[in-house]
Amino acid sequence: MFKHILIPTDGSEFAQRAVPVALEQARINGARVLAVSVIDLYPYIGAIEVMPTGIEGWQEAIRAQAEAAVQAVADAASAAGVPCSTAVQEDTLAWRGMLAVAEREHIDLIVMSSHGRGGLTSALLGSQTARVLSHTKIPVLVVR
Repeated sequence: MFKHILIPTDGSEFAQRAVPVALEQARINGARVLAVSVIDLYPYIGAIEVMPTGIEGWQEAIRAQAEAAVQAVADAASAAGVPCSTAVQEDTLAWRGMLAVAEREHIDLIVMSSHGRGGLTSALLGSQTARVLSHTKIPVLVVR
């Protein structure tokens, strides 16, 4: 039924909860997975003024963090015997970046956590998961 499953991750403990569920769905369906992390390389202008490393150092750090997050999913997929590829997508809006990858890669199921790193901010502003759900026609499996 599902052949290509997207696993969005920000590397947080909450995001990791979706990984075993996604890998089990992949195993059951004989599917492959794609781990994606979306990064915003240009924070709001006020943040640049207080960054001790400058914008370039911050961008390198955020990219390295995203690479580590998708690699953790790839490692879990390898251990489970599930084919996995990874991507780091640049976008100012995480949900939009996730859906851009999903459309480009012909994803037929998105498996994601109900919460990510956002915490209280996410609860106040609306979660990325809610935005994905309201902006896609691709089936989404939400893991609590």
